[in-house]
Amino acid sequence: MATRILRFTLALVAIITTLDVSAQSIESMRSTLASRTMDGTYVRVTEDGSTREAIASVEAQTRPKQVNGYRVVIFSDNGQYAGDNAKKVHSTFQKSFPHINSYLVYESPYFKVSVGDCLTMEEAQILMAELASLYPKAFPKREVIKLTDLQNAIAEEGAPRDSITHK
Repeated sequence: MATRILRFTLALVAIITTLDVSAQSIESMRSTLASRTMDGTYVRVTEDGSTREAIASVEAQTRPKQVNGYRVVIFSDNGQYAGDNAKKVHSTFQKSFPHINSYLVYESPYFKVSVGDCLTMEEAQILMAELASLYPKAFPKREVIKLTDLQNAIAEEGAPRDSITHK
């Protein structure tokens, strides 16, 4: 009996080490193992709580935390009152468009207000066209977008997002 368990454990370890964990989740691996073969046999996978936590930790580390995307810059200035003006533009935008994420950023020597979390240039151009009447000098800019920003925007659609970043 102990030999059988050892053999099963070694087989399971061999399967896990040969799988590309980043391309296949543990749940899909379990369902693949649990499917019956032509002779009617199947594997039942059980685990204790600490194993599940360890697997979740590894899966979380392999997921990307940010993606390349675009935002629309609606304000950019490096003048004497640029910081104050950027705060005003940011505040006005948040009141007018609470459903669109907005970011007040200082990239030396410029204060910038960028809006939206667009995954493609086309999305950024559509957003820019929607804002053109209020912000005629707006332009798209390539940005790194945190996945949490995208998830929060979807989960709390309609709620204003406030973020100040220094680069």
